[in-house]
Amino acid sequence: MSEPVFHDEPPDVPVAEIGRYARLNDARERGLVVAAMELPHWVVRQGRDYVLFVEEKDRLPAMAAVAAFERDELSKPVAAPLEPLRVPKFAVLMSLLALALLYCLQRMLPPQVIERGVADNSMIRAGEWWRVVTALTLHGDIEHLVSNLSLAVFVFAFVFWRFGTGIGLFATMLGGAAGNVLNAFLHVGKLHRSIGSSTALFAGLGLLAGAEVAARLSHKNARTGWALFVPIGAGLAFLSLFGGGGMNDDGSPASEVGNVDLGAHLFGLVAGMVLGAVFAGAGLKNDAPGWQRTVAGTLAVVLPAACWLLAL
Repeated sequence: MSEPVFHDEPPDVPVAEIGRYARLNDARERGLVVAAMELPHWVVRQGRDYVLFVEEKDRLPAMAAVAAFERDELSKPVAAPLEPLRVPKFAVLMSLLALALLYCLQRMLPPQVIERGVADNSMIRAGEWWRVVTALTLHGDIEHLVSNLSLAVFVFAFVFWRFGTGIGLFATMLGGAAGNVLNAFLHVGKLHRSIGSSTALFAGLGLLAGAEVAARLSHKNARTGWALFVPIGAGLAFLSLFGGGGMNDDGSPASEVGNVDLGAHLFGLVAGMVLGAVFAGAGLKNDAPGWQRTVAGTLAVVLPAACWLLAL
């Protein structure tokens, strides 16, 4: 090995090599570790390598510090590569079309039939549980439908990407049904009736937040309070932007205005967060086995159909 050639004036004391690196940045990082000990060091180019030198008398403590630094670096979890965003456009389009076709069918049915599908809290508590699902397929008017479709584009795109089409659609519907159940028991003291897919759509937002919380819990370094609150806070931010009913005349938040039911939206979001964490933790997402995705997709179609059969 050739003698080191120092770019700086070499010291008048013996020097020792404590590391040889292929990248200059790697050598400089170790040099900063030595510098933090207030020890002189030199990084010298030798052929294709960058060599870190210290004074001979500092060799052992410098080597120990560099070794400790490298052990710490190895113990850090390797960042998972970002999964490319592949939105199943056809599945999203078909889901939006299904909502529109259900509204067209609703307009052709007599009012007494539609009445059997409304989420009436007194009837739900009396045992007509199918209403928590059938209400998700109904809309008050065309404006109500268009409003939900505009949110559904975003929700379906990201839920189907994260969970797959079959599992994502089933989980969204399940979260919406759970939200309607909770909302029915919220209004115990008065009659409350609601319809609309928005409860399920907010459950879809909750699915994304819950799945992200589960993913962060699986990494030791991401289990801090703020890291876990970020996805939950994002879901609450969407609720405040798109799920509220505005303000009353006295300045208090309105919980029910026109087609907006804040309670249903909130409970849909909460139910979705729980389901998202459970589904993601159980591996029920876009990389689940094919039979699981098929079963979930079948249930997403069969469940509302069966509930309407029970209603009629």
